[in-house]
Amino acid sequence: MTSRLSCVARAAVLLNPHHCGLLAGLSASDAVTTLTHVVKTLQMACRKVYTLFLDIKGGFDNVNPSTLCGILRAKGVNPYPVSWTRSFLSGRSCRLLYQGAPRVFAPVSVGTPQGSPVCPLLFVIYVYRLHCEIPYGLCLSYVDDFGLTVSSASYQHKIQTLQKQYARLKTRGSRLGVSFSVPKTDC
Repeated sequence: MTSRLSCVARAAVLLNPHHCGLLAGLSASDAVTTLTHVVKTLQMACRKVYTLFLDIKGGFDNVNPSTLCGILRAKGVNPYPVSWTRSFLSGRSCRLLYQGAPRVFAPVSVGTPQGSPVCPLLFVIYVYRLHCEIPYGLCLSYVDDFGLTVSSASYQHKIQTLQKQYARLKTRGSRLGVSFSVPKTDC
């Protein structure tokens, strides 16, 4: 199903061209090469370049099945993959196994099951709308990690531009129920 859903996602343009990872031809090396190329190109134009690296906090745990299926339907995806996705992410339960824990199952209504090969793809589809166009810059992602690269003629303007782009990203994330981990943020 991962292969089929990957083809569906590509056809429905649910994978941002600046997303790397999970799919053939979109590796960590591609992310590094893309970022390096953009930075060097901007520096050759005598611009000050800055990149903010962000990690989505508990990304896979925050996928809302109804929202994800809504995204798929809005892009005109055939009802079968939408129904399969809803079924795959619904009716799940878990039980914690440690000394003293109650041995009962609890329902799980959000998130993707860990270890399944389709879950990273579902997550990438879920967050594809976080990507934004940045004039003289780049929004690049690798699964649940994002990089915002901005540039300007001055350092002061660059910081303001980066703050503005981060605010946009945060707003888009809050609409999906995801946020960014401040301790994992780096420049």
